[in-house]
Amino acid sequence: MVDAFKSTKIPRLRCGGEDVDRLSNLPEPIIHHIFSFLGTIDVVRASAVSRKWRCFWLSIPYLNFNIHNIWSNPQEKWSLEKINEKFKDFVNWVLLSQNGSINIQRFLLSCVNCVDDYTLYRWLSVVAQRNVQVLDLDIISEEPIKLPRCLVTCESLVLLKLDFGKKVYRQGVLELLTCAGFTRFKSLDLQNVELLDSNLFRKFISSCPLLENLNMAVCFFRDFKILDISATSLKHLTIDDVGFCEPKGLANCEVKLACPNLLSLKFSGSAELEFSFEGLKSLKKA
Repeated sequence: MVDAFKSTKIPRLRCGGEDVDRLSNLPEPIIHHIFSFLGTIDVVRASAVSRKWRCFWLSIPYLNFNIHNIWSNPQEKWSLEKINEKFKDFVNWVLLSQNGSINIQRFLLSCVNCVDDYTLYRWLSVVAQRNVQVLDLDIISEEPIKLPRCLVTCESLVLLKLDFGKKVYRQGVLELLTCAGFTRFKSLDLQNVELLDSNLFRKFISSCPLLENLNMAVCFFRDFKILDISATSLKHLTIDDVGFCEPKGLANCEVKLACPNLLSLKFSGSAELEFSFEGLKSLKKA
């Protein structure tokens, strides 16, 4: 599979009569950091450039999979179904080939989730077992996405970002679990997400003991009468209700905040929205 990727030239430095690969001589953590800005498909391509890098991608703790970057023959016109299958094959190949004992520091995934296809949940189970710290999911889904128990109970996860906003005129549905978890969870970023149950969301937020940052942009709170955010550790809250989707995310909904350690509150949206506050003595910026 590696042979299918294009190689790129790495500048060489002549030193003492020998060609020295500049990047290869750097410490491995620095090379990891440099490669963390690349998509995983490009990291695999780079393995063909240097003999020293041949197995490098097997240990990199930063994984970035984007279905829009999947390779194809420009002479061919692949169907969306074929592109999705090729993408899944590549992700499966990388996850199966990598050293499973190496913790994943960041996992970025942009993909399509089809009906009755459990591939996404298998991937999430793998990264949870490998102690993922940052999880960034950008998903087009034909059915609701269920937040799996393996993530809720993942003790290494500190940041979760979910963006379900590529479907036209509507957000993607997120189904929450009732069990408590996220013991080290500090940041939650929800974009273009539809939530169905106000009580479940309230319990979910309040069950994250270390949650400090909460960002919600163009989210739809279906049938919510009250958006109740009660989190003793929350320091920064952003609610962006400006979007082009209908119905409006916080229409006919009261926002109730009980966050005694909140330092900053940013809100964009209708001036008619009703807020109620409880114990915001530490608030410095609004």
